[in-house]
Amino acid sequence: MSSFEKPYAPLPWEREWLRRHSLWLSLLGVGLGLVLGRLVWPIVLLNRADVPGLSMQWFTAKGVGLGFALGLLPWIWRGGIRMERERGWSLRRWPIAPLLAVLGVLAIELALRSFTGQSLFWQAVRARSGNQHQAREVSLFREEAAACRRANAPAPGIVLLGSSQLVYGVDTPELARQTGQPVYRRAVAGLFIAELVASQEFSNFHPDNHLALMLSAFDFGARDGLYVDAIRPQATSAGIQHLWAAADWPFRLRYWRTFMDLHLAARCDLWRSRDYARFLLEHPFSPAHIPAAPVQSETLTEQKRAYGHLGSNPAMVHLCYRAFARFLADMASKCRQITVLEGRVNPTYPSPEFAPLALDVRQFLAQQQQLGHIRFIPIEEQHVDLPVSVWRDMTHVNAIGRKRLTRLFAQCLATASNPPPRPITPP
Repeated sequence: MSSFEKPYAPLPWEREWLRRHSLWLSLLGVGLGLVLGRLVWPIVLLNRADVPGLSMQWFTAKGVGLGFALGLLPWIWRGGIRMERERGWSLRRWPIAPLLAVLGVLAIELALRSFTGQSLFWQAVRARSGNQHQAREVSLFREEAAACRRANAPAPGIVLLGSSQLVYGVDTPELARQTGQPVYRRAVAGLFIAELVASQEFSNFHPDNHLALMLSAFDFGARDGLYVDAIRPQATSAGIQHLWAAADWPFRLRYWRTFMDLHLAARCDLWRSRDYARFLLEHPFSPAHIPAAPVQSETLTEQKRAYGHLGSNPAMVHLCYRAFARFLADMASKCRQITVLEGRVNPTYPSPEFAPLALDVRQFLAQQQQLGHIRFIPIEEQHVDLPVSVWRDMTHVNAIGRKRLTRLFAQCLATASNPPPRPITPP
């Protein structure tokens, strides 16, 4: 019999050590569980002020349950040694290590998919994100989306879907007050058409929702390709399928690695959230370093340079049209109404490509209205003035513009009927 065929025999000192210390290890596990159960949120939120003193506050239901589970580990260890002594050879015919690894990954994936897992993970990311605005917005997006998927479905309301133009342009609490309806924000910086389509399932949580968007040529022409790092955190199965179906074979072959990545992200939350786990790994006990903010003039110069290439890849623009048409056709049957307001940019926007692309986008949205998929409100029917003075940069309004856009959305979304909005008096 070779050395690989000999039955496994645990070391005598291992059995003796466990026999002597199992009780102490169990008590240590119970104490560790109580500590972890009480310190989860202070650790997640980096909040030292919430650490309790010497009191009964350390005894929580979660801590007791976790302590009981940790206290059982030494006895499970002893049981495993006994099983190996009695049936070691038969067990070694099984690929135990790979099987345990797969089961461990599945357990972590299921835990991360739960609302508790999503809440803990994304709040921990936000607490450590420092000045990383994108990380904070994505964490809010994902945490709010997870809350809407809990067993108790939220009340139907208005779902704001879009990019940072909506983040900065619409006051969500004020919009809820003016319309008398719940408002759910599904807006994050960089959520252009490809990213928006990919995130479909995060916006689809009640059949009586009113989906509201504000789109312009900037949303359809800002990307010159599929940016996997921008799409991955919001990837869903239905959305990625729309992108894949909208792409022709040359585009699919060019971006085949991207599509493989996104298909995996849409089905595995560990992969979808992997870029943001670095905040927990790199900054476990403190927020990320906050570097000095760039000078305003330098920021505007960079924006103008980037905006000069609007719609530079016609294949990507056509993909956005086809994918968004599929998105609208699908979502039209899953929510009460879809309202699309024609978006705007700063009147001094530097790209000469904006005007012709804006005309194409308007014709596309008008066609979608004729198909019965959306209610389209072009600029001339909005009756709101957004001069240069209400813009903080090329694409985002300031506080005054935010008030005007919030009122505009309130008038357009207050009811499900389609009367043109009344003229809005500037504040």
